[in-house]
Amino acid sequence: MLKNYVSPADRQQAGGQLPRLMVEGLLLGGTGLGVLALIFEIAADAFSVAAYQTLLAIHGAGGYHQIAILAFIVLSALLFFGIVPAYKAGAYLRPNAGGSGPLVEAIGPPSLRWLSWVGTSLFFLDAILTIIISSISAADVIMLILPELAPYRIALAELFAFFIMAVLVAIGPKRAVPLFLIGGGLFTLFTIAALAMVGFSSLIHPQWAFLTQGIVNRLEANGVVQQVVQVQQDISAIGTVLFFQLFFRSMSSAMLGFSGYEVIPASGKHAARPKWVVINTALTLAAVFLIGTGVVQLYAAKQWDIPATEGYSTLLIEYEIEAAQVLGHGIRPEDVVVTNDDRQSASNLYNSIPVERASEELFGEAKSHLASERDRLSKDEFINEISYDIALSRALSNAITGTPGDTFLVVAGLLLAIILLLAQGGGYVGGAAVAANAARLGRLPHFFTDDRLGIVVIWAISAVLIPIIREVVVVEAYYAFGFVSAFVITSTTVFFVRTDVLHQRGIDPHSGEARSLRFAGLRGMIASYFMAAVLVTQKTEALGVIALSGAAITLYQIYIANGGLKRPAEAVALPAVLPTGEHNASFEMGIQRAHDYARQRGIVDALEDLIESGALGKFDVGPERHRILVAYLYNIDPALFNQNEHHDDYERIEEPNVKLEETYQLAYSQREQIIKRIEHYSHFGIFMFIRNYHVNWVAPEYGREAADVQQAMVDVLFPQTDHDTIWAEYCGFQPTRQPEPIWQFSRRRYLWAKAQWPNLSGRITTIWTLQDFDLIPKNIDVRMVITVADGKQFRHVKIHTGDGNDDGPVPVS
Repeated sequence: MLKNYVSPADRQQAGGQLPRLMVEGLLLGGTGLGVLALIFEIAADAFSVAAYQTLLAIHGAGGYHQIAILAFIVLSALLFFGIVPAYKAGAYLRPNAGGSGPLVEAIGPPSLRWLSWVGTSLFFLDAILTIIISSISAADVIMLILPELAPYRIALAELFAFFIMAVLVAIGPKRAVPLFLIGGGLFTLFTIAALAMVGFSSLIHPQWAFLTQGIVNRLEANGVVQQVVQVQQDISAIGTVLFFQLFFRSMSSAMLGFSGYEVIPASGKHAARPKWVVINTALTLAAVFLIGTGVVQLYAAKQWDIPATEGYSTLLIEYEIEAAQVLGHGIRPEDVVVTNDDRQSASNLYNSIPVERASEELFGEAKSHLASERDRLSKDEFINEISYDIALSRALSNAITGTPGDTFLVVAGLLLAIILLLAQGGGYVGGAAVAANAARLGRLPHFFTDDRLGIVVIWAISAVLIPIIREVVVVEAYYAFGFVSAFVITSTTVFFVRTDVLHQRGIDPHSGEARSLRFAGLRGMIASYFMAAVLVTQKTEALGVIALSGAAITLYQIYIANGGLKRPAEAVALPAVLPTGEHNASFEMGIQRAHDYARQRGIVDALEDLIESGALGKFDVGPERHRILVAYLYNIDPALFNQNEHHDDYERIEEPNVKLEETYQLAYSQREQIIKRIEHYSHFGIFMFIRNYHVNWVAPEYGREAADVQQAMVDVLFPQTDHDTIWAEYCGFQPTRQPEPIWQFSRRRYLWAKAQWPNLSGRITTIWTLQDFDLIPKNIDVRMVITVADGKQFRHVKIHTGDGNDDGPVPVS
């Protein structure tokens, strides 16, 4: 069951190349993104939400840190020992799949294909929710630097969502990779260093917890924190039923920190080769990072008694304590001195609350933190508590201002805001990629194949929903269903992998390696199914919305693919062969369009391989002219040539499913036919030259009939072709008006023949000229030696002239 399913050759290759693959691609070189580059690229999406994981875990646990830590440990075990092995097995089998939905199409049995439809729908929803949660979270982090902008929080979130969309559409997803590498790399390295400091400090200085309540109260008073979830009673006082309710609730909330994990295999097509090594190593390191940072954050939160602060990351509170106590001047409890001015300010606040409350009720706003405190406390208690908070806030400010701690907080806030902004990029690019794959399968309109248009669609939907879903804790209830379903789909697909896929990887379906690979899928199934069960029971309020939204997108896919909801996909035939030059074809069904584009990609790759191999060099025409001709002859979208332009490190991505791959291979197998059709129009151009030019040398009175001159020209211009064959082809030639793409190619061959004829026909035309001036006999045989094949071969050409009434030919050589 635990036997290594990776072949010895692959293991040896991986071991030898892993050091290089760790750092490859950091400067956008090599064959793709290496391990660290891939982690940095997906860090924005995978790690940014981890900054809110502690908040959500504590929030779900009702403020009990012990329950949150226990839930996170169980969740981490499910991830590392269940999800990670399943994803690594899937990446080994098909590293180019690009997510759970495409993986089903690539390696799953036909009975599971419906999962790819569901997976695509839920991933697209996840992409939208990623934009929402990242933009709202980025706006929340800005409150750390500019708390006065709290009233404009949602407007900022809308601005951030629009800004990243505009950048990606303007420069394109591929050119945006450096932004992800730089931002993700800086955030990852900073977080590792900063959390190491936080973890060590919380271990040896738990007494710094006295700062927490003051920081939280200040955040509430400034309107940055919307709600605080704290322990109401000791954990020993709660019953078993409530304990497990909070445990599963915390687990369902903490799952959000693993949301970006699906992005790693989804970005696999950008990985350096061998891709499976890069993806599998990145999967392991990312899991270690996510689990490690979560454990440290939760431990520090427990040590310093940090509650769940809705709207503000627990991580930033830990950073503020670190900035004051380690990087600043430090604060002791006795340094917090309440002055008369503090008490007077607290008294003024107490007296102003009734007016503020009336305004809140008038405009329908939620009750402020201070209003709640005024209701809960007597006047003296209120003044004592608020004046202490004012004094503590002043002490914190004095301890941090002008110290490295001040810079540390600014850098932390900016990096977190930047990474949350870039996390939108992960949602945009990932969602657009999934939509493009669905369009490639014929399940979405063709315009989704352009990632930029997919990005705009995702932004438009997100912009509408951001004012509706205003809080992170609201988003996570919906968000988790998407990536947990991806865990379920990937694990199930690996367990039920097709036998032909195993054979392609050199694995005997009945061997121990195959059982080990399926066991990896089984472990993932156990872990993901358990996560899904927890979600369904704990986030029931979100299940209906997710189910309806996913069903709506799935039905839309079915409608596009089948041309309606009633027609089954199995009854769809391959699209009919279109007439040459038909570039505005419309298809009744998306599946027909998908097969036609698979055919086009096959023709494109076949032509590019012919160009690369030099098989078309004999035509002496540039590659671009070949592409224009073939695009016209085979009804190819010219944009496909740009998308599939070959380079030294080019690697073809497999078609999304088996049927499309069969269509592709059928088209790719037409290489010889492509050469013949190109050759036909090459001959057309040369024949046109012969037809137009031969009349200059026709002289019946000297025995040079038109056929004699034409044969001579054919022999000279086609020295490597059998005379009878090429002459029969010329005799069957009919000059016709050709469409411009064909004629421009043939015209190049016409000009080639026009340029070559004077060089090759010197002896013949000399003899003919001498005959015209009666300087030599009319009946004469000309034997010429023509250099062909770049001077490496010589060809004898024999030409006889005469009127047939002469005594006999006079040989000349």
